[in-house]
Amino acid sequence: MTTPTTSHHHGHAPANRRRRVLETAAPLLVRFPDGPVRSAVIVLHDEHGLTDAAEAGCRALARCGYLAVAPLLYYDTGGRVFPDGRFEALRTADLAADIAGALDHLRRRVGVPAGATAVAGLGQGAHLAAWAAAGHALPVAAGIAPRPGPWPDLPALPVLTAGLHESWLPLPGGAGSWDEVVRFLDSAAL
Repeated sequence: MTTPTTSHHHGHAPANRRRRVLETAAPLLVRFPDGPVRSAVIVLHDEHGLTDAAEAGCRALARCGYLAVAPLLYYDTGGRVFPDGRFEALRTADLAADIAGALDHLRRRVGVPAGATAVAGLGQGAHLAAWAAAGHALPVAAGIAPRPGPWPDLPALPVLTAGLHESWLPLPGGAGSWDEVVRFLDSAAL
């Protein structure tokens, strides 16, 4: 695995808003650790978007040696944060493509295989994290303040998490949640 020295946003020009250029073209917030990459974590934001809490989680993971990648799931709507939440407007096919794009970025650009990639979700993003872990056979998934999402074509959150067994960590949220995620990742030895 390679470790670039800078963090960056992988994004689109304004002309690409509301139009998919590639099926897996969600912009990514990428945070690299200062040292070697231990493994990677895809961070899926909650219904409010890529908020300070999601970015803080990416920074916390990077401080502990994990490469953190957060797809901006709302990029088609031209925004980063929506206080009223808009997950019901996102189609599961698009969400699946965005998650697959993050996995592809990790594998092809950084050299982190899916077997060394975890996923963590905030709020309704935890539903997506469980879905991604089950669908891509990711070894570890965590949900911070997990809540079911508004996607009737996805399996229910309890069904997904029951299938993940010990590889699923639900957390109530609040201070220290990212520390718990790091401890869980460390114990999984990705």
